[in-house]
Amino acid sequence: MSELVGMKKEELASKARDAAGWVVGGAVGIYSGINLLLPLFATGGVWWVSTKLLKGEKKLIIPALSVNAGHFLWMGFGVALTGVLNANVADLVVYAIGLLWLIKKPSAGPLYLLCAYQVLSLVVNTAAFVDAAVGSIGHKALLVHLIWRALALFLMVKLFLSLRQNVPQANAP
Repeated sequence: MSELVGMKKEELASKARDAAGWVVGGAVGIYSGINLLLPLFATGGVWWVSTKLLKGEKKLIIPALSVNAGHFLWMGFGVALTGVLNANVADLVVYAIGLLWLIKKPSAGPLYLLCAYQVLSLVVNTAAFVDAAVGSIGHKALLVHLIWRALALFLMVKLFLSLRQNVPQANAP
């Protein structure tokens, strides 16, 4: 307790945010179980592979790519596991096009496509989440979908802003 007395407000606020993150993350993990682990491991795997394969300025896309590709792999695993060909297949096609485009040419175009896809899917998933029974498998999976989509949007906006800062001005004096 004595160490807290001498801390600056910023340090104390940082520690409080860290603790809140651990508590919320732990609660989501306990509630969602395997539904959180699959996209988490897929995202981590994509991140690791991306750090080995992407070079130079393309390393800038790793966070946004990893979260989106991890989510894509989780959804693909679900489609493969169930064998049900429904609207999720169309999701996977749009996702794959956006991800491949982002890898080939990191720019605003693939980010617009992926962001539009994520916003639309976030609306659909939110409606389904509200209607799902609390504690059901669907509710748990949808919670993770919502978290991954929100995180993907955040990272893509951050990437978009970074790419805009790195673009040379055509008419610069």
